[in-house]
Amino acid sequence: MLLYTGWIAALDSASSAEHISQFTLLAERLLQEFALLLKVFLEGIAILTVAIAVFLTLRRILRLWRRDRVLQETIRLELGVVLALSLEFLLAADIVGTAVSPSWDAVAKLAAITGIRTFLNFFLQREVRELRETAHSPSAKEL
Repeated sequence: MLLYTGWIAALDSASSAEHISQFTLLAERLLQEFALLLKVFLEGIAILTVAIAVFLTLRRILRLWRRDRVLQETIRLELGVVLALSLEFLLAADIVGTAVSPSWDAVAKLAAITGIRTFLNFFLQREVRELRETAHSPSAKEL
């Protein structure tokens, strides 16, 4: 009798462990699916951000064709800021993708995007600072 009850207890614990294992697999799959949807959503936002920015920038450039050099630089820098924002969305998408399925390829892609974003932001901030200094200088006001 003792052997029989021990066998049933072992069967119950094996069944319980199997349920936990199945639940873990289900939760992992749901997390992967959610992460994939979030990644696609973030990439879509990045693409939409670039498309709208390019459209608005082209419209402004066509209206101001060769009229004001400082304004053209401002428009160019505004586009750069939006492109940097788009890279932030792409970086977020890659972080989400790497979090659920890390591979050396995904990590390398994430590192490359992070490097490009850092490089772009550094030079973009420098150009914005220079443009502000140019716009506020006495010689710019005389023109």
